[in-house]
Amino acid sequence: MGYIALGLAILIGYASLYPLTGWTAPPDALFGFLFTLPRRLERADIVQNVLAYMPLGLSLAAALRRRIACGSAFLLAASAGALLSLAMESLQQFVPSRDPSVIDIALNIAGACIGAAGAALLRSDTRFGAASLALRHGWLRKGRPAELGAVAFCLWALSQTSPLVPALDASHLRHALSPLYRVLVNPAAFNAAQAAVYALYLAGLGLLLRLSLRGDRRLLPVFALLVAAVFMFKMLIQGRQLSPEALAGAAVGLALLALARRPGARAPHALAGMMALAAGFVITQCVPGKSGRTFDFNWVPLAGQLNSLAGFQDILDFIWPCFALACFSSYLYRGDRPWLPALAGALVLGMVLFWLEWSQQTVPGRYGDITQVMLGCIGWSLPWLSGSGARPRTGACAAREPPA
Repeated sequence: MGYIALGLAILIGYASLYPLTGWTAPPDALFGFLFTLPRRLERADIVQNVLAYMPLGLSLAAALRRRIACGSAFLLAASAGALLSLAMESLQQFVPSRDPSVIDIALNIAGACIGAAGAALLRSDTRFGAASLALRHGWLRKGRPAELGAVAFCLWALSQTSPLVPALDASHLRHALSPLYRVLVNPAAFNAAQAAVYALYLAGLGLLLRLSLRGDRRLLPVFALLVAAVFMFKMLIQGRQLSPEALAGAAVGLALLALARRPGARAPHALAGMMALAAGFVITQCVPGKSGRTFDFNWVPLAGQLNSLAGFQDILDFIWPCFALACFSSYLYRGDRPWLPALAGALVLGMVLFWLEWSQQTVPGRYGDITQVMLGCIGWSLPWLSGSGARPRTGACAAREPPA
């Protein structure tokens, strides 16, 4: 987790000081922004500033959980987030395209505190951590791969519900359900490729949860309820819509899971899940977009992801499938050196992703971007860096678990 925290700090620094050029002396008094409140504060800015520092606070506190007490880990993680935010906002005074704000610092600190508080769920010496541990033991198999399989589903759920800005008025609800009405009126508007992506993705996620859940837990009812909850919450998020393709894809994905037999050996289900996720990912990259134009390849990391909260969704859309692929691969790897599949897999995946992104220069409406290659490699590496590469337990220890 320490490596993850370091990577997040570097990413925050890059995003905060982007585009890293044109630095000049600040037009106003140095550090004057600390005593000036902004004229407007958008809900999207609030969410973005909080979300940016939550993973940092979580990873820092989690990295310290075995070394110091929970309260000390919280204070150190929150303090590190505060110092990093203050440093970034101070440097933004010299970047003409950035607007430093004391409110941003407060929101960043709040995000780091929320993330650090969430790390208490990972500790067995806290009340909430003990309850979380009991819940995990009641639903998930023993071992890090099972826990990270649940994390992969949560990342998919976040990609569906970002930017997490609620909109509870009736006009938004009509907007959220408008794709259903549009397809009912004009069935030709149904996007079969998008439905196939949902079906493949959900089938892959379902297989991953099947490997993660205890043998005495029924997958289909649990998975169907989780997916339904995500879709219902999605309707309440600003700018998000519930599409007929999502509903049709979910139905097909659940049907495919119903046809899959309960796993005796985990390897066949892991391979099937990897193929489903890979097929869905390739379809998303090859289907033409709405625009009929073609675009040149973008070599500037995060150039298209830093302007709005939609960029957060774009980041998650690329990280979670590769994260899930790494979770599947941990069931196939038999070694005790997680850095080896992390490095080899990142190289192979990076080459495949680069080829897909480079090819999008000839696909109308698609936009090849080096950022997607980097995000995919990061998503693949995260489970291995957090320790998922350890081989699932076998022998006497595994015999005490419910059958697969």
